[in-house]
Amino acid sequence: MESTRAIESGEAITDRQRMALLLTVIVGHALKHMFSAAFFVLLPEIKTGLALSNIQVGTLSTARNIAGGLANVPAGFTADRFSARRAEILGVSIALVGLFALLLGLASTYLTALAAAALFSIAITFWHPAAISSLSRLFVTRRGLSIALHGAGGSVGEALGPVLIGFVVGFFIWRAVLQGSVVPGLLCGILVWMMLRHIPTGERTSPTVAGYLRSMGRLFVNRRLLLILLFAGGFAGGQSAILTFLPVYLREDVGVSSMTLGLYLGLANVGGIASQPLMGYVSDRRGRKAVLVPSMAALALSFLGLYMASPGLVFALVVLAMGVFLFPMMSILLASAMDLVEGGVQATTVSLVFGSAVVVSGFTPAIAGVVADAFSVKAVFLMASGIVGVTALLAFATPWQAARAR
Repeated sequence: MESTRAIESGEAITDRQRMALLLTVIVGHALKHMFSAAFFVLLPEIKTGLALSNIQVGTLSTARNIAGGLANVPAGFTADRFSARRAEILGVSIALVGLFALLLGLASTYLTALAAAALFSIAITFWHPAAISSLSRLFVTRRGLSIALHGAGGSVGEALGPVLIGFVVGFFIWRAVLQGSVVPGLLCGILVWMMLRHIPTGERTSPTVAGYLRSMGRLFVNRRLLLILLFAGGFAGGQSAILTFLPVYLREDVGVSSMTLGLYLGLANVGGIASQPLMGYVSDRRGRKAVLVPSMAALALSFLGLYMASPGLVFALVVLAMGVFLFPMMSILLASAMDLVEGGVQATTVSLVFGSAVVVSGFTPAIAGVVADAFSVKAVFLMASGIVGVTALLAFATPWQAARAR
């Protein structure tokens, strides 16, 4: 007979249902990141098709980032307040990504494209709080591993998306690619809903608005949680500087081709796919701090390695090593935050972690641009190394880990 386990509300869930949830959100997360990665591959085609200036292209990307960042607030509230509707929230999120991709493909003016890109990013944002909070509730003793596996799914999508879309664009114009995205988006949205609709959510009743607001207020006086939000911001600041200027360095300073650039960036994602589950598992057994601090220190060293390594094989190996520590970091930060909060505001906590990352990563590339113009693009690697290194020292020196794994 299949075993069952009790979850926080007392509702029983079978191991088969638990694994169905995990596999569904991993695959859904991979698909979400394939859509997200495709946007940047198609951006040059959109620029040409709509005759956009570089300023308009930059504004399009900025609007997308701002919209996605601001959407974290309602996304967290929705996932917590209507946790019993998890299947609908996740299914609709994927379906809307496809629909807004269609809208972007139909855009004939810049303002329409701007609105479609913003809506596209908002739909993507609604996935994380509902998915990660569900994993946190239903995999309490394996929280780090389950969230890391979810993150690994995203890395798979980030690695496959540019390759797949780059291939398809060779045969179809960008409008057809975006418009055709509505079909897999709708089908996968329906499939996600069908897979999850009969799996217990871990919540018998939704919290009242007043109770939710009281619980949310307690988040902002939780010193340990505030430290984790600070760590998330420091990590995101270094990450955004690297992801913005590593391609610039490789294309302009080193002179690699677009294909070689893609291979370099793919190397980083490959490293993350393998390391995320391992780090999540170790963090469940040894504690989050035992993984987060050395991993963040190693990440700072890898950024320093980008500055020191000469282009070629050694540089490629440094990029691979960087990816091993770069992409699992957010999963460990999320698991650390989940350890500290009650069930009714876990999705909101996910939004706070991502929100703190968005706030810092939103302006760090601009500062990095000043550094690049004043010194060199490689100097940005030193800047990023310093930001993450200081964050690692702070994470080592302060008490923030939950008293015990739940």
